[in-house]
Amino acid sequence: MKLFGRKKKETPQDTIARLRESLETLDKREQFLDKKIQQQLSEAKRYNAAGNKRMAVAALKRKKMLVEQQAKIAGAREKIELQMSAIESAKMDMEIIDTLQAGTKTMQEMHKGMTAEKVDKVMDDMSDQIAVSQEISDALGQPVGDVVDEDELLEELDELEEEDITAEIDELPAPGKVRAKPQKQKVATEEEDLAELEAALM
Repeated sequence: MKLFGRKKKETPQDTIARLRESLETLDKREQFLDKKIQQQLSEAKRYNAAGNKRMAVAALKRKKMLVEQQAKIAGAREKIELQMSAIESAKMDMEIIDTLQAGTKTMQEMHKGMTAEKVDKVMDDMSDQIAVSQEISDALGQPVGDVVDEDELLEELDELEEEDITAEIDELPAPGKVRAKPQKQKVATEEEDLAELEAALM
C-alpha cells in the first residue's frame, strides 16, 4: 500500500499478520502434500501387487520427493514461528520501553522546577505554620479574667480549718465544771427517788 506516493511503513502487527498468513499457506501446502504422498504410496502398493515393479518404484520416487518438499515446509514453518515469537517479544519490549519512557517523562514534568532548596523552604514554612497554630491553640486555651492563685486558695482553706477547730474548743466546758455538774445531778436524782419511795410506803 502506498500513501501519497510513499510506501506505508510496516508495523510489527503488520509483519506478524503477514507471517501468520504465510503459516496458513504452508499448512494448506503441507496438507496437500500429505494427500499426494498417501496417493503415491497407494499407487506403489497397487503396481507392486499387479507385478509392475517399474511403476511401483516410480511411485515411491515421487512419494520420496513429496516427503522432501514436506520436510522443507516443516523447516520453513519452524523458522516463521521463531521469527513471529521474536517479533512478538520485541514488540512487548518496545511497549515496556514506551511505558517506562512515558512514566519518566511524567516524573520529569512533575519535578520540573522542583529543587532541594524549594523542598526545604516548603518544609520550613510548614514547621512555622505548625508553630503558629500551636500558639493560637494555647492562646485560646487561656482562662478569661483574673487568674486565681492556687497557693492563695490553699492558704485560705488552712485558715478556715483553724477557725473551725478554735470554735469547737470554745464550745467545750471548763474541766472543773464538767466533773461537778454530773455528780450534782446524780445526787439530786437519788434524793428524788427516795422521796417517791417514802411517799409510796406511807
